[in-house]
Amino acid sequence: MLGSPHPTPAVPGQPRTPNPAPSARTERFMRRPEVLSRTGISRSHLYWLMDRGRFPQSIPLSPRVTVWLESDVNAWIANQIPNTHPRVQP
Repeated sequence: MLGSPHPTPAVPGQPRTPNPAPSARTERFMRRPEVLSRTGISRSHLYWLMDRGRFPQSIPLSPRVTVWLESDVNAWIANQIPNTHPRVQP
């Protein structure tokens, strides 16, 4: 394989997959129900926050499908925890 320092040996009956680059960023899309579940906010409040730039913008994948990056949602959740919260203290 081009650009792969250690080619993956072929295993009979399994497709050959390249080794991920060590610096490759793994990212996952989240659909709206999962975003609402993880954040605990309502659909209308989600869009209210997005309109005001206080929540990450969604990414349109098609005319009927929008997603959010899991890392953006996780960062937003982390920013909602006040620094005075006991679990944040070092």
